[in-house]
Amino acid sequence: MDYNFNEDRDYIERRNARRALEREKQRKKKLFARRATIVGIMLLILILIITLLVVGVKALFSIGDDKKTEETTAATVAATEPPATLSFKEPDIPDEDKKSKGYYSSGNSAVYIYNNAAYELFAGSDTSAQDYADCISEFKASVGDDVKVYNMIVPNHIEFGLPKRLIENGDVQSNNQPDNIKAIYEGYTEDVISINCYNELSEHCKEYIYFNTDHHWTGLGAYYAYKAFCEQTDQKVLDLSVCTEQKVDGFEGSLLYCDGGLYNNLDTVHYWTFPYNTYAMRTESAGSEPYQTTVLYENATSGPYAYGVFIWGDCPLFVEYNEDLKNGKKIAIVKESYGNAIAPFFTANYEEVHVVDFRYFDGNLKKYCADNGISEVLFVNNIVAANAPIQVDRIRTLYD
Repeated sequence: MDYNFNEDRDYIERRNARRALEREKQRKKKLFARRATIVGIMLLILILIITLLVVGVKALFSIGDDKKTEETTAATVAATEPPATLSFKEPDIPDEDKKSKGYYSSGNSAVYIYNNAAYELFAGSDTSAQDYADCISEFKASVGDDVKVYNMIVPNHIEFGLPKRLIENGDVQSNNQPDNIKAIYEGYTEDVISINCYNELSEHCKEYIYFNTDHHWTGLGAYYAYKAFCEQTDQKVLDLSVCTEQKVDGFEGSLLYCDGGLYNNLDTVHYWTFPYNTYAMRTESAGSEPYQTTVLYENATSGPYAYGVFIWGDCPLFVEYNEDLKNGKKIAIVKESYGNAIAPFFTANYEEVHVVDFRYFDGNLKKYCADNGISEVLFVNNIVAANAPIQVDRIRTLYD
């Protein structure tokens, strides 16, 4: 076989050239690595020198500044404390003999009778609490930053009237309300502002803040919750001493049928008229035209409808106006019947108070707020309603 020696020489020359090129690359790589190492070491030394200088300057300025250190430490400690909305004050419920018990109502197994008063039991769960929190978060997401959204969960009477030993001993089966409220307040996925009325009600648990024959709170209980709202939103609280107290005796509440003995302990509905001029526009039913009326139904009489003194009872939409207030503030209160007793107090702080009953209102709440220039919305619901899926689903129809 004949060989082409010229081709072999070309191959050898190309191979040698490649090897020379590879050696040159390796040499340059090593040179670069040495230079990079030197630069890195120099940078580390420079950073170390700068750090030592900064620490020295801080130390120099901190000499003799013990007060500032104490203030910084105090601020750090305060930051670790739980927010007020998530801390709950144990109520001091009167329990003189430490032994007396009540009994379950024969007419309603979810009601416990104790000292001639009816107590609605609570059966909410973490699951239902999260569903409600999601519901309020969804509304907040729908309105965005244009509307400030508050949420207030109202405990029921069993929390402030029934001795805790009855629940702790297992005599009464009722779930923990503070834990449930906390689960709601911690469950938001949006920037919802929680209003904790629990502690204010707890402080006044020995007063007449819930009815004996009805599942609602009294006007006084609602006032304390309004007070909590004002304090937690940095607003002036209406002083009841400048108002005129009125009352309706002989209120026959919604739980009266649960026990015959309750007829000996009928309730009184207390309400207050204000030292300023108000009026209201009431929409009686969905689709009907609103008509002008008063904020309070002062002709209410004894019987099962005495609670109707507050905004004339339930309706889809009830708008309150303070004629003497010119601050431009408007708020929508989204509620079930617990909201009736608290809504009138807000006229002291807002020119317009739009009371929306989610059970009957058939409009879109986001659009309603935009159309009426409302930038604040407060959800007020008692804890039983907040944990009822049918009620939460109804709230969702306001913005779906």
